[in-house]
Amino acid sequence: MNRFLIFLFLMTALIQLNAQESTSGIAFQKGEFQSILDKAKAENKLIFMDVYTTWCGPCKMLDRNTFSDAEVGNTFNAQFVAYKLDAEKGEGMEIAAKYEVDAYPSMLFINGNGDLVHRVVGYIQPDELLKNAKKAVLKKANMKPLSWFTENYAAKKGDQDFMFGYVSQLKIEGKNNTQQLNEYLGLLSPTEKATEPVVTLVVENLEKLEGPGFDLLANVVQHTDTYSEEVVNKAGYGLWALKNAAMQQALETKDRALLDTLIQATKKTDGAEATDQIVNYELQFAKATGDLNAARKMTEQLSENLMKLNKADLAKKDQEQYQAILKNAGEEVDTTSADFKVMEPMMKKSVTNSTAMTLNNLAWSYVETMKDKADWSKALAWSARSLELNRDASYLDTYANLLFRLGKKKEAIKIETEALNKSEPQQKEDYQATLDKMKRGKL
Repeated sequence: MNRFLIFLFLMTALIQLNAQESTSGIAFQKGEFQSILDKAKAENKLIFMDVYTTWCGPCKMLDRNTFSDAEVGNTFNAQFVAYKLDAEKGEGMEIAAKYEVDAYPSMLFINGNGDLVHRVVGYIQPDELLKNAKKAVLKKANMKPLSWFTENYAAKKGDQDFMFGYVSQLKIEGKNNTQQLNEYLGLLSPTEKATEPVVTLVVENLEKLEGPGFDLLANVVQHTDTYSEEVVNKAGYGLWALKNAAMQQALETKDRALLDTLIQATKKTDGAEATDQIVNYELQFAKATGDLNAARKMTEQLSENLMKLNKADLAKKDQEQYQAILKNAGEEVDTTSADFKVMEPMMKKSVTNSTAMTLNNLAWSYVETMKDKADWSKALAWSARSLELNRDASYLDTYANLLFRLGKKKEAIKIETEALNKSEPQQKEDYQATLDKMKRGKL
């Protein structure tokens, strides 16, 4: 997990601590999606669809802090047909794919014809959800059929509002809108590009790591002091999602050219962290293409960089990250609350924990892919270091697997037993199975 995502997670968790619970809120409708569409069409309302998964922490935060808010409930119950969709269950999988949901939570405003009108991604507080509700209603009122935009394009392509609407409508209809997006951005001044609606439009429509849209997002994350926090977070998330999608496509298609494009984009957007991120990309690609020599080279380069970080280095980075979290959270968080005190230890060690996780992941990659004891011995050192930083159950499991492969079966059983004892309920079955195999003498 890169530090932007860790920072985003901790920020949203931190803000959650100061939220107030309420017994009122949005009344979500039950039934099949088609019945919800029919209801929205009959009442001339937009559907507000919360797309979630059962494992998504920020999704639960929305339920607890945002959807339960009294003002949100009054507004949404009156103006929208509210509906919840589990993206990993039943028809939810097909519907989530139709609306190109690739992150959770995603909140979709959809008209009675099934057209996507407005999208919101990630945890937001009640006031932000209310602002987005107004945007969705305004978009619905101004929506025109794609044929109207096509007919008026030649005469109106110099009009900012027209082009904004054209880009949005092309997206709704599932049409390629790269040319129109670039033309729209060409109409804007640097100041106009720095606004939340424009950055949101780019995030929702950009498909490639190049062109004016990418340059805009890259500029935002390169000059965070110039833009609002909302714009910076929006651009940062958009770039992460775009790069993640590009990486997955490169792995699936084994497309070296696409990987090279991703690497160049990362150099432009990730600053000091670009080197480690690029090594990680190269490692994943080498594993996907079966190039174990390249995978070994990249893994060992990344692990070498991480193993150089001593406790003093990590403590300094932890403190810097913690201060950044507090600064950006501002007055929204009560640092004297009991909830804050529970979260504080994790926030104070975010970089250390991230380093431990990466070292464990590298070690586990050798468990999965390498067959040579020399490789397992190197991985054992990375695994041991991860345990020095965070004696997590999954890290113990990695260490035990490596010990077993190196013939240290008695020690492996001892460590796997510790992993089992420390594990979460959903992990216990797998760890028990591994322990039983170790006791039988064969993994």
